[in-house]
Amino acid sequence: MPRGDGSGPPAGGGRGGGRMRGQFAAGPGGNCICPNCGHKVPHVVGQPCNQRTCPKCGTPMTRQ
Repeated sequence: MPRGDGSGPPAGGGRGGGRMRGQFAAGPGGNCICPNCGHKVPHVVGQPCNQRTCPKCGTPMTRQ
């Protein structure tokens, strides 16, 4: 716990402190790809790839 003398833990808890880090922060560009048949479609901003289904085989897509 902070003691008021600056000798406590660093601010932010040391857990990254920011929003959407790692693979979930792929950005606006890129493609969604079907893990079953390999079909690619452009990623749509605001629509996660895993909520889209492949137009060829109906499998949920993943981010490339």
